[in-house]
Amino acid sequence: MVSSANYNVRITQGHGSSITAPVPTKFQQKKEEPKKIDVKDAKIKFHKIKESDKHIVHGDWSEDYATSVEVEASSKEIEKNMELMNRYRLIKFNIPRKRTVTYLKNCYIIDSIEAPQRYMGAGTKAVQTVLDRSLADKDTEGRLVVYAEITDGQTSPAGFFYKLGFRFVDKSMNETMENWLKKNLETEAPKITGMMYLPKNHINKLMMYNRNLL
Repeated sequence: MVSSANYNVRITQGHGSSITAPVPTKFQQKKEEPKKIDVKDAKIKFHKIKESDKHIVHGDWSEDYATSVEVEASSKEIEKNMELMNRYRLIKFNIPRKRTVTYLKNCYIIDSIEAPQRYMGAGTKAVQTVLDRSLADKDTEGRLVVYAEITDGQTSPAGFFYKLGFRFVDKSMNETMENWLKKNLETEAPKITGMMYLPKNHINKLMMYNRNLL
């Protein structure tokens, strides 16, 4: 099994593959009911994340996917900083009254994919179908995210999503994936996990990927 999202891409041994998704806690508030689409031998579940829900994210997100704003520090945060300063007798400094947080914009997040066989294009077609939905949605405008996670300790969904055009919010992980691609995919995808998103300039790449095989 493999995992693709705190979202979990699970690829079962033998008869088929699936990507299931215990959604991360930070995305559970006000979570919409997952939508399910059957697409030529594959099933995919996804739901919409709304900017108004203020989901805080970390990492190197493009401006098209996230908005950074300054917010007032809570009284608890200020008290905690003062407590730490007093406890360790640190040099006195001004307690920051504001902090910068990054919120995820409206987007679709992939929860799960199920396909009877690997490497037959069904999973790709399923992701392309969700992209079509996101492009048609005036709120999301093609934004797609997924969390690549290993569940069996052996295989990773990172290679699948990276080839489709998704990129990690951690640049060092993208460097690892690029080095893997340069080896002509002779080895299994690196066993790395993390949040991935589809950059705006990669939308066409995903739309056209393996279209001639489907």
